Amino acid sequence: MDEFIDFVRGGPLGPIKKWGTRWSLWPVHLVTACCGAELAHAFACGYDGERIGALNYGIARQTNLIIVEGAITRKMARVLRITWEQMPDPKFVIVMGACGLQGGLFWNGYHMVKPSDVVPVDFFIPGCPPTPEALLRGIRQLQDKIITGEAKTSATFPEIPLEPGRKPRVLPKSPKKVSKAPAVLVNVPKQVEWDFGEKLVEELRAKIEAKSVTITGKNRIAVKVERDYIPKAALKLRDMGFDHVKNVNVVDVPNEDKFIVEYHFSSYSVKELMPVIVNIFADVPRDEPRVKSLAKMFPSADYLEREMHDFFGVVFEGNPWTGRKFLLAPDTPEYPLRKDFKLEEEVYVR
Repeated sequence: MDEFIDFVRGGPLGPIKKWGTRWSLWPVHLVTACCGAELAHAFACGYDGERIGALNYGIARQTNLIIVEGAITRKMARVLRITWEQMPDPKFVIVMGACGLQGGLFWNGYHMVKPSDVVPVDFFIPGCPPTPEALLRGIRQLQDKIITGEAKTSATFPEIPLEPGRKPRVLPKSPKKVSKAPAVLVNVPKQVEWDFGEKLVEELRAKIEAKSVTITGKNRIAVKVERDYIPKAALKLRDMGFDHVKNVNVVDVPNEDKFIVEYHFSSYSVKELMPVIVNIFADVPRDEPRVKSLAKMFPSADYLEREMHDFFGVVFEGNPWTGRKFLLAPDTPEYPLRKDFKLEEEVYVR
């Protein structure tokens, strides 16, 4: 069998096979970011990428080219690898966009992976985003590589001598400066004309053991409670007609050695309450980030609590998912949205 393969690839049929491969590239595109719009532009009627022998296709097992468009995260890396492994030989990879080359805007993000660390890449197309012309140029370079077996860049940069006596460039220092964060206030009062809100505040003060009840905007109320009291406050809100948790949020305040855990409640069933959002929040010590879960009382809180545990490490006691990673890939660093999570810093070179 190997002899037949070698005959087709390198014998008298070799040039014919290379010619056929060159003019029948069927890229499956992994769209993860805005570069997908540029790929669509390149293959639309204005540029008509099909005229140079490339046509987008959607089934990995019948394609021979991947065009990676944008950022690849730790979770997406697995998809990229599986797609590449399903493709028949010979197969090729083009990465377009700054995100695929070096991470782009997210270059030091906890979740970023370079496509070149996952699959072998034949050509990189720089830009943010690259132009349709650049993408088609990359495809042409790949076609030349298929025929010659040698990858060459199509970009040339002339060497320009420096002016005599010109001083060498001085590398800048890191612009980062560590300073204490300002106080984080969730319950900043705001004067608004909202009669129904005033009545609602009085009702909340009567029913909930709150440290403060504050109108923070039209249809917005913030209620500060002790962290162990959150389930009781949630039960009171449910009795009032607030039937679901719209959002769960964690604010990291390291200079005060605490987290602020917020639950935002709203209503689908009571017309007067539908536009209203009540924020029940509490301070939680950073050295003991534990809060009682509301997942059994409000199923909509389940997913959101899991997400906040992944990102901040706050334990929602009673949530069955606590202790396992939910959204993040298994090799993602722990608690990446904490303020003390160490990110890669800038490095300047000549």
